[in-house]
Order: sequence, then structure tokens, then C-alpha cells
Amino acid sequence: MSVARDERHVDFSFAVTAQHIAVAERSALRRWAVFAVLFGELAVFHADASPARPPAECRRVIDAILGGTDSAVENYLTTMNKRFRGGLRDSLALLCKVDLKRSRDREAFGRRLWFGVESLIISDGERARRAQETEDRAAARAVAVRHAFEPYNDALLMAERDDAVQRVIGLLGSDPVISEFEVGAPAHHDRCLTFSSGGEIMLRDGTVTAILFHVQPTEAAPHGFPELGGLLPGLGRDASRSQVEEALGAPIAGRTGTSATHRVGGGFVKVFYDAWAEKDEPNHLKLIQMTAEDTYAGTDPADERCPGCAGTLIRAGSASDGVDVDATITSLRSGVAAGHLRQEHRWVALDDLLRLHDSGLMEHVAAQLGCTICHRRIFFALHRDADPTFEYASLNDARRRTPERVPPVERWGDAARIAWEAQRPEQIATDGSTWILFARGKHLFMNARCWYSAVDGSRLIRLTAAEVSRYERDGGAYLSRLQESINRTWTSNDDPWRSRDLTQSGMSDEEAIEASTAPTQEEQT
Repeated sequence: MSVARDERHVDFSFAVTAQHIAVAERSALRRWAVFAVLFGELAVFHADASPARPPAECRRVIDAILGGTDSAVENYLTTMNKRFRGGLRDSLALLCKVDLKRSRDREAFGRRLWFGVESLIISDGERARRAQETEDRAAARAVAVRHAFEPYNDALLMAERDDAVQRVIGLLGSDPVISEFEVGAPAHHDRCLTFSSGGEIMLRDGTVTAILFHVQPTEAAPHGFPELGGLLPGLGRDASRSQVEEALGAPIAGRTGTSATHRVGGGFVKVFYDAWAEKDEPNHLKLIQMTAEDTYAGTDPADERCPGCAGTLIRAGSASDGVDVDATITSLRSGVAAGHLRQEHRWVALDDLLRLHDSGLMEHVAAQLGCTICHRRIFFALHRDADPTFEYASLNDARRRTPERVPPVERWGDAARIAWEAQRPEQIATDGSTWILFARGKHLFMNARCWYSAVDGSRLIRLTAAEVSRYERDGGAYLSRLQESINRTWTSNDDPWRSRDLTQSGMSDEEAIEASTAPTQEEQT
């Protein structure tokens, strides 16, 4: 608990805090209000000051401190100080929800109490002095971090034999395990130097692309990277996200999610967490990756060994640039069946690649698949006058690419493929923003967009006979009303539309509709 802080007092001090209040407050009523909040909340809510009390007893304590319900002190707090709007009684809800024996809840209480009284007991000059001290500490910390990462930064984009790279090898250890493999087509030669210290150097075509520090244990480093405090001064592997951000500065990308990118010196440090967690929750650090370029618009070097998509390219014989097209298509199909990959509906389906390529109607016949583990995108393309290509791209890059228009299926498909195409769902109406109507055969389906605050999603439902009748009578106006009804309960636990939602992970609307209307095994029998 830190309320009054100076060079001599780092913990809570009644005497020093009282002196600050007495100097800052000339109004007796205002001074008593501050004391009531400070000592009232301390007595009721702080586990070190008193044992936990039931809410009814807390209410009696608060009444005694404030002088009864609707007293002058509480009215003053409610009307004059927005930080305490509602008075102490509103804090009873907090008491019922948290366990102040837990250090995390006690720290939250300390921050809440200090936030409430800080503006009342500290002068503008003192506040400015403390802000300058905070800024100076941040600047000194930034210099220390840049100095710690500097040797690794110098090695990026350098050849393995370069002195800067050799210095990093000396810092990470000796006798690394070396693995080499080809990636993509045209092929890149990747080389990884893995150290028992938890460090790793990744090279592509002879140049260092990334340096990794495995915080959590790996097969090569059973104890993880032990010198984390040398990179992030004062921090260990149990550091929370907020502590990492305090050391590295605010992230330039990834303020939420399982990774965040920070600029350090002339390079970029990307911190990976093993799961989404609250900012102050410890023990989620997984990996620290340093690169010369921001990988937000590209792919992460560490993903080259992703168990979901690495190895899906099958090469022809011993030639590093040769691609066995049939075997690669089979490999990608297996990844889709296993749930590791999903096909992007706007691009050519894997089953149509060879048929379209053999027709000669398209310059480039390309399929796009997304990895459900590392989230990279695979572009596998067959070219009319060139060798096949196989490359990985980030989601950011994939969204900038536009597929080549596919000719009508009648020009390249066989009878079965043409018949199947005729049964595909067709978009027949939309209001442009909140709903889309699909038809397949005699059935109608609606994708209703849903959102709450900054979160959005959708519900895909098959319209009942009654809903189809109302649509035929009222047109798009009825679908707009239906979408509003779906959106109202979208985040509710008892949402009545959830059971009708046909959405399936990784599937487009069209694919989900096809899956929902496919005959069951019993029907086929």
C-alpha cells in the first residue's frame, strides 16, 4: 500500500498522509471528506488493516464514518468529487466480488485508493516533479534495453561468418544444433542454429533474419532462456505483459492478443504470450523474437516450423525447386481434413486446380489456404508458362491480393462438376451492410451481422416456412427487422438464435450452407 510517498516513506503512513491533507485542504468539510474516504475504505476493505467483514457490518462502519445516510460528508463526496461519485456504499459491490487475501485483489485496491486521494493531497508542483522522475526513469530504462539488445540488433541481416554474428553465437553458447531445410517454391534455404541456452539464430539464404529467445522450456533448452533479465532489466520469465511494456515501451502493434511488437533501437522485438491474459497476470511469456523488419505485414521466421502447415509442399525428386503437384494437392487436402488448414472460398478450390490449369483458360490458377495454428496464408499457384509457386504470406498481405476471375464452369468442368455448381448457394439479396440472403434450391438462408461495442460477428440461419412467407410479403424490410431481433440477443446467454446458427469455424457462408444441406448417411442409404 503506497499512499504517501517521499524519500523516507515508501509504505502507507497515516502521519505523512495526514500532513499532506492538512496542508492541501483549508475547508474542514473537505478535509474530513478526504479522511473519511481514505481511512474508511482502508478500515473496511484493506485486508492488512482489518479482518474481512460481511457487507452488513461494512455498511454500519461506513455509516459511522460518514455520519449516517445522506450526511453532509457523503453528499459532498457525491456532488463535488467525481472520483467518489456514489460514496463509499457503492464500493460494497466490490467487497462481495473480490478476495482481498489474494495479492492481485489487494494490489488493485491499493491502486484504486491512491487514484482517489492523489489529486487531493499532492500539489501541482509535486505532481510535475513526480511526472518528471517517471519520465527520467523511463528514458534510462529505454537506454538500458537498447544497450542490451544492441549486439543482437547488429547481427541482423548479416552473413553467418560476419564478426557481429559470431559475437552473438558466443553470447548464446557453443555447439549449436544445426538444422537446414528448403521453404516454398521457388525455394529459400533456411538454416537454424539452436542453442541449449534457449537462444536461436535463423538464417535465410545465408543471412540472419531473426534471433529468438525461448522463455519457456523447449526440447533443446529444458530450462528456457535463463538470462532474460539481461534483455529486460529487472524482469524474469514470470513477468506480466504490463511489466514487459514498461521495459520495452508501448507496442507499435498488437496491444491486445497473444503477441505485441515493440521498436527497440534499429530493430523490432516481438513478444509472444502463450495465451491471452490480463495485463498484470504473470507467467505467460513464451518467446521473444528480434528482427530487422516489422513482421506485422509479413510472416514470422519462427513459423517456418509450424506443425500445421510446414511440410505441406511436396518436392519432385531431389530438385529443391521442383514441385510434385499431385502430391502437394493431396498433402493440402489432408491438412484441410485434419483441421490444420482451411480453404479460402474466393480462390480456386483444391479439387479444381488441375482441371482449370489443364484448360489453359487462366494465366494463373491459385488456391489460398489459411493455417489454423500459425495463421499464415498459403498461396499455391499453377502458371500457364512457368513453374508452380508455393509461398507463405501474412493475413495483411493476403488481403491485398485479388484472385483471377474464374471462367464459367461450363467451359472447363465435366458433367458432375457442372451439376454440382448448379446446386451451389447463390447470393440473391442484401442491404449492403447488415444482412445477406442466400438461396440453395428451395431453401433461403440469411447471414445477419451482429455487433456489440467493438466486437462483431454474425449468425447464419435457414429461414423457416413462416419467415419465407413474411419475406415474400414484406421483402427486405422484414429481413432488416429480423436482423435487428437477432442482434439484440447476440451476446445473451439465453440467445434463442444460437441453436439455429449454421456457422462453422473456418468455413465461408456458402460452405456452411452446403454442409447443412448435404444428405446424411442415413438419407444416402
